[in-house]
Amino acid sequence: MNKLIIAEDLMQEHEVKGYFEILRESVIRSRLTMTAVFFKVANSSQGTDIDHQVNHQISAFLKSKIRKTDLLFQLADGKHWGIFFLQSSEVEVKAFLKRIFAILTQEREFQQIALKASVTEIRNNNVDFETLLDKNKHTLADDEQPIWSVEQVTDYRVQPMEQVKVSIIEQNEIFRNVLETTLKNLDIPHYALDVSTYEDGYTFLQSDNYKTGHMHLVVMNDILPRKNGLEILHILREMPNEKKFIIYMMSERNSEGATLNAYEGGVDEYIVKPFNLRLLEAKIKKTFARFWL
Repeated sequence: MNKLIIAEDLMQEHEVKGYFEILRESVIRSRLTMTAVFFKVANSSQGTDIDHQVNHQISAFLKSKIRKTDLLFQLADGKHWGIFFLQSSEVEVKAFLKRIFAILTQEREFQQIALKASVTEIRNNNVDFETLLDKNKHTLADDEQPIWSVEQVTDYRVQPMEQVKVSIIEQNEIFRNVLETTLKNLDIPHYALDVSTYEDGYTFLQSDNYKTGHMHLVVMNDILPRKNGLEILHILREMPNEKKFIIYMMSERNSEGATLNAYEGGVDEYIVKPFNLRLLEAKIKKTFARFWL
C-alpha cells in the first residue's frame, strides 16, 4: 500500500470543511468574492507517490507566498493543495498564479517541481465542500493539461438575486400608481424588487412589511395623513436593524431648513417635487450599485 506524504504543518482537508462553510456564507452576506485554487504536481498519476522532499518544498513555497487572510491546505490524497483567497476575484488570483509560476520555472532550486492549477470563483452558496473538491480534482486529472497551465471551473460565478422590499407611501393615488409602475419595471442587476404601496404612514406600519430582514427601500412623501413621513422616518431609524432601510423622502418643500431636517433625521435622499422619474430611477440604481463595488 502506497504511503501518502502529508505536510505536517499544513491544514488538512478534514480540518478545512467547517471553515469553507463559514466563508461560503460570508460571500452572500458581505457580497464579496472568494476564489479557490487547487494545485497538482503535473504527471503525478493516481498510484504514484510524490517525493517527500518535493511535497514539503511545494507546501513551504505556497505557504510563503500567500497572505495572512488566505487559507492554504492539503488534500487527503497528498497530491493536491488548495488555497481559499478571500475577497479576491478570479482575475487577481490568476495574476498571483502567474507570479508564482514564474518563480518556480526560473529558480534552480525548484527545477524538479512542475505544477498545474484550477481556479474556481465563488459568488454564490450553491456549492458544498466535497463537490468543489471533486470538480477541481477531476479537472486536474486530465493528463493532457499542460504543465503550468490554469483551468477554470465556472459553475459558481453567477451572483444570486437578492430580494429587496420596496414600500411606496404616497397619498395621491395617481402618483402612487405611477411610482409603483416605475419601480416594478426598474431593472437593477443582482436585485429583485418586491413593491408594495400605501396611502398613508399608519397603513404602512400596520402591514408589518417593514419588519422582515430584507433590505428595504422606502419611497415616501413627507406630508401624509395618519403618521407623516418624518414620523415614519423616526420609527424606522430607531429600529435595531435600521441600516437595512434606504429611505427616499419626496417633498414639495424646497427650503434649506426642510432639507436639513430630513437629512439630519436619517433620509438617504431628499427629492423635491415635481421631479423627473428618470432622476429617481438613476438615484436608486446608483444607490444599489454601491453595494457591489
